Amino acid sequence: MFNQITTKEWDKVSYQTLGLNQEHAKKFQKFLEEKQLAHALDFGLEGITTCAHVGIIRFADFQLNILPKIIGEEDSLCLENLMFMLRYTRKLEIHSMDSAEISQTKQPFLEVLIAHYANILLNALQRHIPHQYETQEDNLPTVKGRILFAKNHLVNAANLARTYCQFDEFTPDNLLNQTLKFVSHALQKLTSVSQTRQKLLKINAVYEDVTLRPVAYAETQKIILNRNHTMFKEPLELAQMFLQNSTISLHNHTFSNLAILFDMNKLFEEFVYMALKRTYPQWNIKAQNSKQIITSINNIPNTNYTIRPDIIINENTIIDTKYKIIDLPNHKPSEADIYQMLALSKFY
Repeated sequence: MFNQITTKEWDKVSYQTLGLNQEHAKKFQKFLEEKQLAHALDFGLEGITTCAHVGIIRFADFQLNILPKIIGEEDSLCLENLMFMLRYTRKLEIHSMDSAEISQTKQPFLEVLIAHYANILLNALQRHIPHQYETQEDNLPTVKGRILFAKNHLVNAANLARTYCQFDEFTPDNLLNQTLKFVSHALQKLTSVSQTRQKLLKINAVYEDVTLRPVAYAETQKIILNRNHTMFKEPLELAQMFLQNSTISLHNHTFSNLAILFDMNKLFEEFVYMALKRTYPQWNIKAQNSKQIITSINNIPNTNYTIRPDIIINENTIIDTKYKIIDLPNHKPSEADIYQMLALSKFY
């Protein structure tokens, strides 16, 4: 059983709460570094402080659910708003869920992702099971494809009744299906929602003729979807997200550690950009538009500098998004924010 801890951005969690001693805390930090997520948590002497990243981290015997501090104090409402932002920015095409359903789960963010993966993959498989031509080798009673003479001589020197051949077979046992089957199998052991588990069991039943084996994220980069397989684009992307952000247990074919996090600073910037684009299609709106402001300082190498506003509207309006609350008049914008806006106004 995992120790479930739910917290929010910029909250502190002690190592004792996580059940980590000093040695395990170092291993936890190393795991995040390997996944390029070390900046998502601030490791202190007594515990960790969450930063502007939300999502889930499952490591050793605990699972940390990090929710955003956006509109509403209830966890279910925070999660709904996060899912809306992910859907709106097309990070994930997650459909809205009932608040009661979300709040009843112990690992809400992970359960939403697993349920969504199961739904879209099962819907796709009910329409079509991807088949592809795969190059195979086998020792056959009749010639098929082409004879591999060197291997045939080694294998069949005393058995002239068989021939070692290489051939292409139109089969469901391909890398795409192996990836989706393995991820479905692994997620089946993570979910605590019976309805989701039943859907994942159905997926594995459909994939009865597909080899179950651990698939690494790097392998999935070789997958090319043809026009008949476009319906599997989203489930494949979700499967890749699970694989990329986890470590795989070869013992029981599941995810031993898992970290799926979203940077709220970037998500908020994209959300504002998409909202403006959809609301004002007549405007010329650009994002991440860089301008060089210094080409060189006394010919010193690497002293060229650029400035990059988050959003430019009609070449004359600058928006710099800040994912933080400023409670005026009690608080004020930071000096760094003011200097940044002054620099933007000068060079644009």
